[in-house]
Amino acid sequence: RNARPADTETIKSYIKSKVGKNLKIIRENDRFIRQLEEYDEISANGIRLPTLHFYTDMLKDDHLIQVFSHDSYSDIHGDLTIENIVCLTDSSEIDRREYEGKVLPKDYYFIDPNTGNIHDSPFLDYGKLLQSLHGNYEFLMMVKSVKIDGNNVNYLLTKSESYAEIYQRFRAYLRSRFSREEVLSIYYHEIIHWLRLMPYKIRKNEKLAVVFYTGLLYVLHD
Repeated sequence: RNARPADTETIKSYIKSKVGKNLKIIRENDRFIRQLEEYDEISANGIRLPTLHFYTDMLKDDHLIQVFSHDSYSDIHGDLTIENIVCLTDSSEIDRREYEGKVLPKDYYFIDPNTGNIHDSPFLDYGKLLQSLHGNYEFLMMVKSVKIDGNNVNYLLTKSESYAEIYQRFRAYLRSRFSREEVLSIYYHEIIHWLRLMPYKIRKNEKLAVVFYTGLLYVLHD
């Protein structure tokens, strides 16, 4: 609903708030990440990943404005991770379930919408799904400890074959539904979602924030 074109000034405000400010926090406020950023690349569970320096041009304002110029605005969920999709499988209960006074859809519904995104493009919601399916966000949340030795980062990470299969289907859907430029924008929004969560992770636990830093580097590299 409320479909409308994106505008350059809002895009600039989005980039300033969600990219530049968060990159500064990531690089300066976490001593473990600061040390890792002294290297050109790190090894995360044996995977070689360039550090943020490698992506300077990719994250410049002018480039991001160009990428997001293909977006449009509408009403969005704002935090559409896999965790916020509730599936109903018991048909005997489905018709009786309500949420905030509204009859729910037949087989699923969304919870915990988020406002304050500034750039209210549906591509943000697709990017959030990528954060789950491509970046394994929910599984990184399960990590309890991380070992850092020089530029080597190691932690126990569980992965899901179901997530991998759904990601392949989702990627195929995006490519069939949207233009190349629009798919690129969706993947860039995933990157920005990772940037947005980093300050909170750093405040909560500087060392464990490195796990999500490697997640950010992974999606940038991919």
